[in-house]
Amino acid sequence: MATRTSSKQVTFRRPFLLSGLADMQPAGTYVVDTEEELIDALSFSAWKRVATVMQLTRGGATEYLPVDPGELSEAQMRDVAQIDASLPSPTSPRSWHEGARAAINELRTRGR
Repeated sequence: MATRTSSKQVTFRRPFLLSGLADMQPAGTYVVDTEEELIDALSFSAWKRVATVMQLTRGGATEYLPVDPGELSEAQMRDVAQIDASLPSPTSPRSWHEGARAAINELRTRGR
């Protein structure tokens, strides 16, 4: 049976944890490999996912740990959805002040 493997890089801005991993993983870019096999029984080409693994490098050794692609996708969405802690909250007084300052500067620029 024919198989193919595809690789992609996923980046986490914050530490994360997946059910297949024993410990919290640090923020960074990770390689995820997906292996698929050709389904011969159909009249057209179709591929079925057989395994998805994430490459983790610890102490100079690379481990290939199986991960659930759906859980990985959800973890990425949570990572992206988290507000950057270095930015002020959109409802904070600092944010309001900075927004007002930007609006005043824009009005001044237009008035010239």
